[in-house]
Amino acid sequence: MEQIGFITKILPEDKCKVLISRISGCKGTCKTCGGCSTPTMHIVMKNTLDAEVGDRVKIGVDSNIILKYSIFLYGFPILMFILSILLVNITLSNLKGIDIIGFVVGLFTMFLAFLIIKFVDKKYAYLATKAMYMEEIISKND
Repeated sequence: MEQIGFITKILPEDKCKVLISRISGCKGTCKTCGGCSTPTMHIVMKNTLDAEVGDRVKIGVDSNIILKYSIFLYGFPILMFILSILLVNITLSNLKGIDIIGFVVGLFTMFLAFLIIKFVDKKYAYLATKAMYMEEIISKND
């Protein structure tokens, strides 16, 4: 997956601020809706090409890192939800109203999974800079 970015600021430690458009699901070319507006955002990344303010650069994205993070982000809470319901149903199968108890325990476990994800995300946020890298300078500033 590749994107085009615009260098807006050079930062210390060989880093730069790059303006990119968020990737929309429909790529903004749908004829039935006339295209969507895709919001822009700034990212900080390593300036491996010695790009300058105003340069347009091609940005590569390591799909492997993004896929693993997406599986963790979406799969972990669902897995915890399902496993906790199964565990409650297996261990406390003779209780009356076990379905409601299992559902409540499942929701609580899913909430804990989201807290774990929040902690992991803060601790490993630096990996986001490794997922995106500059491939080449497309055009120099004018």
